[in-house]
Amino acid sequence: MDVVSQINKAVELVKNKDYKSAEEIYLKVLESNPNNHIVSSFLGFLYITIKKYDKAEKYFEKAYELSQDITIISGLALSKFLLQKFEDCIPFYIKLIKNNEKCDYYEKITLALCSIISTGKKEYLKMAYDYSYAGINKFPMNKELLLNYSIACIYTGRFQEGEKYCLEAIRMDSKFARAWNHLGIIQESLYVDEEKAQEYYKKALKYNDSPSYNYDLGISYSKSGKYALATRYLNKTLKEYPNLDIVLLGLAYNYFRQRKFNEGSKYYIKHQGVGDARKLVNLWDGKSHKKSTLFVYCDLCYGDHLMFIRYIPYLKDKFKSVKVFAFPQLIDLFRNSFEGIEFVDYFPEYDYSVVLSKLPYYLKMDFDHIPFSSGYLKVDKEQKTNKKLKIGLCWEAGNADIRTTIHRTVNINEFSKLLKLDYDFYSFQVNPSSDDYQNYNLIDLGSTFDNFFDTAKALKDMDLLISVDTSVANLAGAMGIKTYMLLPYYSDWRWFNNTEKTEWYDSIRIFKQSEKNSWQNEISEIIFELTKLSYK
Repeated sequence: MDVVSQINKAVELVKNKDYKSAEEIYLKVLESNPNNHIVSSFLGFLYITIKKYDKAEKYFEKAYELSQDITIISGLALSKFLLQKFEDCIPFYIKLIKNNEKCDYYEKITLALCSIISTGKKEYLKMAYDYSYAGINKFPMNKELLLNYSIACIYTGRFQEGEKYCLEAIRMDSKFARAWNHLGIIQESLYVDEEKAQEYYKKALKYNDSPSYNYDLGISYSKSGKYALATRYLNKTLKEYPNLDIVLLGLAYNYFRQRKFNEGSKYYIKHQGVGDARKLVNLWDGKSHKKSTLFVYCDLCYGDHLMFIRYIPYLKDKFKSVKVFAFPQLIDLFRNSFEGIEFVDYFPEYDYSVVLSKLPYYLKMDFDHIPFSSGYLKVDKEQKTNKKLKIGLCWEAGNADIRTTIHRTVNINEFSKLLKLDYDFYSFQVNPSSDDYQNYNLIDLGSTFDNFFDTAKALKDMDLLISVDTSVANLAGAMGIKTYMLLPYYSDWRWFNNTEKTEWYDSIRIFKQSEKNSWQNEISEIIFELTKLSYK
């Protein structure tokens, strides 16, 4: 077989978009020449073209074992990036820059880093900023690098600088779709202006009908209650990426916001999750298997674990044994609260598996049948000894996703009037982003917590918790602790459109933000409510 002529033939077929014939030639060549790294890399790029990213990764990894050519490294990094294995692709992009500091390599690594931090990876914030800053200093007229630097600035709290460089990228190219889309994110995140954000998302789509821009527009419509439009644009993205988790979740949450449990669940159960959740096998069918072991994997974030762990007791009668993987910070609390359930921090042997957040679907418990709203997590009772009200305070959400976290966080200085009142205030904030809290008469408990069991014991000694929408509020609700929860103007789907009460927790009272950029109405209302508590 003349390998060179076969490769040339396949290349021509790719140019003519006859991908199937080209694939057959590459695979046939590899049968007789399995160590031909050039053919493996060509096949990898073919699979990227036809969006079979898992196969692309496989052949680039094979090629990389045989040669560390820059083109192969670039393809391997790209395939991992397209599979959303952002952390895995970073070392390869860094290798590219160290081997050859070309502009496009800076573009790729800073884009990958910005994608990572947008999903909530705080540890990559500084790296994203440093590489982005190095990129614009080396290539100051590159619009892609200017935009990546803008994104890094936004996620590291340099908001004015981030907006400035986004606008600069647009000035360089008025049809720069990605920059218009990012400007929409800025309007949505910083200014809580969904209408202006939607205007910019549409402008991005005018110049590039990208699935990701359709997704962003769909999410914005969902947040602002335009559910039919949200469904339309999210479905456009789903058509291009039918198995992409973020899109499946976007559609699911769009229906969940409307309390349409069944419609949303059709999408929710299809999402595979991230990390170890993708390793689960023998997925549970929802039926009883009384001679078998069920393994439950706690997915998503701490608040989700605390919210959905309430469904665990309903599994005991369906299986011989139930084993639950939970983060170490939660295991002691869960073990203390549920008898007959084994909580572990490793993957055990099992017969069936399921992720925690899908239990409502498999147990057929919709939003009209949420169990244990009066408290289900337990710690030993503490003795309240103070004559004054003991009030816990938590003011920052603990996730780096700026699109939602910035809305759920309240600057500690907004509580200045509240903290002047004659009560004993306790900080439940772990690793606060600034030292401003030290200017107030707050007893710091957050720095003493090693896990959520410690937090729970401290909460048990409080008369009241005042908290933003974060894991501590979910913990207090799950324990039945009286809680005033501050919800942003555009809140998470879990709270539906509630403004005072929530079906999830009887002990939580909602104070929903009435003005997009101010919390003073809600804090004043809380102060008024505290005066009534004082007289009881």
